[in-house]
Amino acid sequence: MDRTNIYIVAGLLVAAFLAFWGHEKAQPDSVERVFAQQIEMGRGRALPDDSMATALKEMERYVTFAFTEEMDTRMGGADQNQAALNDALQELSNISKDITERGAKLRRQGKGAQLMQGGLDFLDRFLQERMESRATLWYVFAGIFAFFSVLTGTLRALRLQRRTRDKLIQGVFFATALTSIIILGLIMVFLFIEGLPIFKHVGISDFLFGLGWYPTDDDPEFGIFPLIIGSLSVTVLSSAIAIPLGVMTALYLAEIASLRVRNIVKPIIELLASLPSVVIGFFGMVVVAPFLQNTFDINTGLNMFNASLMLAFMSVPTITSVSEDAIYAVPLELKEASLALGATHCETIWKVVVPASLSGISTAVILGMSRAIGETMVVLMVAGGAGMIPDSIFDPVRPMPSSIAAEMGEAPLGSDHYHALFAIGIVLFLFTMVFNVIADHIANKYKQVGAATL
Repeated sequence: MDRTNIYIVAGLLVAAFLAFWGHEKAQPDSVERVFAQQIEMGRGRALPDDSMATALKEMERYVTFAFTEEMDTRMGGADQNQAALNDALQELSNISKDITERGAKLRRQGKGAQLMQGGLDFLDRFLQERMESRATLWYVFAGIFAFFSVLTGTLRALRLQRRTRDKLIQGVFFATALTSIIILGLIMVFLFIEGLPIFKHVGISDFLFGLGWYPTDDDPEFGIFPLIIGSLSVTVLSSAIAIPLGVMTALYLAEIASLRVRNIVKPIIELLASLPSVVIGFFGMVVVAPFLQNTFDINTGLNMFNASLMLAFMSVPTITSVSEDAIYAVPLELKEASLALGATHCETIWKVVVPASLSGISTAVILGMSRAIGETMVVLMVAGGAGMIPDSIFDPVRPMPSSIAAEMGEAPLGSDHYHALFAIGIVLFLFTMVFNVIADHIANKYKQVGAATL
């Protein structure tokens, strides 16, 4: 069996394993199994009414009783049984919370009537969707492996000419890329469809330059200028911290550090880029905020400087990694020619290496800034949440992403507040698009085609 056949068989086996694993994930655990049993038994019980809230309350009571009774009869230590009971009750609490949140969302969408009828049916559907959602990702990966394995086997069986195979594979990749573009385009269309209706009630200038953001008042105001200033402020300040630190670190790793140090430090820096934003935000709340408040004697440590510091911490790995790759890719003959003409190592770095890699460095900087302006969780947790124009770097601010994240769950579907939040998303989208256009322009302007272009 040649290598291609081995890959085909391995891909099919992986697909089968992922599909089996997804099927196992879709099976109910102990809490879900008891919950489902109680739903079936509940159909024969007389409930005070058939609403979702009543059905959920009844299910919580019966499931808690069932598990308590089961733990009392289990063979095992009292501590072990109590721990198992606590875990089961915690999962039951999580299920109930998810059901309540789903019900609140349906009410905001004007579909609350279905919650008042068929409460047990609603709980049953929710439980089935919860189990199926755990298997979706595994089924998707199984489908991908199976698709490419079957495609490879089909191409091999047809024994097509090399040019025909290349065209077919090119078509597959083109279709994949086109699908991504179509999905992004549909997201953009949806964003504009939901955001533009607000401008029937608020002028564009009043929306962009208004100083008051009070969307839930009796006389609502939809001025997002403080939110724009908040986003720009934390982006500029974080960039002022992250750009020098990231570029200098990249220069050190590519041109000064030994190979051993580079092989150790660079993976660590790239690992920092994978830290969840909620962890960084939690660090800013618990550690940095009290430190700033005590050190600078300010009212709150949740402010623009704290948010900028955390965003810089998130941006540095991206800037460093991309810049280091660009610097390391500078042709060796350029540096050798500079050193041969009598330039020092430092002069070679600043007058030859940096100009030659300016395209990649600029792209890294813009990518870092784009991540800073679009970040949600960090600014939601540590920026302070005050929708006002800051007077100093220690004032709380409310950037655009945090406003969307904090208020979208409470905005009634189709309301002016709802459409205003989507309009903020449009503004944020335009800001990010401008950053990407600038990055593309700089990359093309300073693009090096060969060593002789300098």
